[in-house]
Amino acid sequence: MMRSLLFFSIVVLAMAACTKTEVIENEVNPPISEVPAISISQIKPLNVTALEEPIEFVLFYQDGDGDLGFYEADSLSLFVTDNRINISQGFYVPPLAPAGASVAIQGNLKIQLDNTILVDTNSSSESVTFSIRLKDRAGNWSNTATSDPITVVP
Repeated sequence: MMRSLLFFSIVVLAMAACTKTEVIENEVNPPISEVPAISISQIKPLNVTALEEPIEFVLFYQDGDGDLGFYEADSLSLFVTDNRINISQGFYVPPLAPAGASVAIQGNLKIQLDNTILVDTNSSSESVTFSIRLKDRAGNWSNTATSDPITVVP
């Protein structure tokens, strides 16, 4: 009796563990848009001294056709805007995929803002956020990623 019950339990457990899984194409790995997308993965530091300390941004990017970055070093394609005063600084991004390739890419990109200012020099501290956008070689602009607030002190 005990042996039959044990055998029956094993068969029931084995049958319960077997389920049909249907994989729908493109659901596991949906296509990546040819319009670039970015998000801010990391910012450091979150407290800086005006005109002295750099701010490093780590951006996660995705692009469906791999046309991020430019071959000409004087082409600026990434822009960081100080939202207090609406002033942008442009950055050069080298090609992130091999020349002529049309492949989906994703990864992390580090940029460094050398320093920032106090808008009100009489202030003991200010909070600033930065907006970041990226343009691909086809002229498509990414979404705008906005940073968490950063404290600037004199």
